[in-house]
Amino acid sequence: MRWRYVPDEKLNDIIRLKNSRASWVKIQKETGVPRRTAQRAYEEYEKSKSVQELKAARQQVISEQFNYHLQDLIAFAHSLTFGLGDPTIGDKRSADEIIDEIFKRNIRVHRINNSLTGNTSTQKDVVIRQNKMLFESLKAHAREVVRWKPLEEWRTARDSWIHNFNNLKKEATIIVSNLFQEKVDQIEIPEITAGVFEAACRAIINDQLEEAENLIKLIPQENGVQLTFSGDSSGKLLRYEDTELADNICNLARQSVTNLRAVKESRIVDNMVTAVKTMKIKKSELVYMLDELRLIPLILGTRCDICPAL
Repeated sequence: MRWRYVPDEKLNDIIRLKNSRASWVKIQKETGVPRRTAQRAYEEYEKSKSVQELKAARQQVISEQFNYHLQDLIAFAHSLTFGLGDPTIGDKRSADEIIDEIFKRNIRVHRINNSLTGNTSTQKDVVIRQNKMLFESLKAHAREVVRWKPLEEWRTARDSWIHNFNNLKKEATIIVSNLFQEKVDQIEIPEITAGVFEAACRAIINDQLEEAENLIKLIPQENGVQLTFSGDSSGKLLRYEDTELADNICNLARQSVTNLRAVKESRIVDNMVTAVKTMKIKKSELVYMLDELRLIPLILGTRCDICPAL
């Protein structure tokens, strides 16, 4: 009898016997399948097994790489929204400078990018290039749900904040100089100007503009008083032993803030208030749209140019 096909049950017997180191003669006797046929069937099984194992191995690698891709996108989205911080008095960066710093941040350093932990120009270029690729990937995955207009609106508001921030500082210098002329030592005027400017900015940032004057107060000390422009001891402080002088300076500083809030010609304060509100609103919109719980199903259900091939 010539065998053209080996049934599965016979093939299973052949595989079992061969794996137990049986000879082809013994396999022929126990299964009834000619040894050459049995050998050919076993070899075809081994070849098929190797192909399946290779496919499984490749699929495992693809799954791992897609998981890394998913993690990278989530990490970049977090880095982006976290990087759009609320304005602070000491942060004078433009919108472009902030975005550039986000792209320079190596969000992959804790996984497969350990070779890029240095500060060489080439390493920085690689990080920037990869982050820009991730940004395009993120936009591709989320294009049906995420609107990117809020990011552009945040950028516009940020630049408006910086422009008016600088103008407010100039106005503060003029107002303080006029009010304090011949009333204090000239060397103190820049310090007082900085304090008045700080009080106004803090009030704008915290949406407490009507309370700006109240941030300027005297804090009793053992040997005199401290003049604070932040409502507490966390901000700028000026020390005075002469409490009467300190009281006069405090009142003039409050008047300076009042005058600064009243500047109408260029709507500086109004523009700053609007910019702060816009930045906070647009950042909140982006945080919501790029939340991990929303992004994961979007990424799993779509593809981009750098997705691992399935």
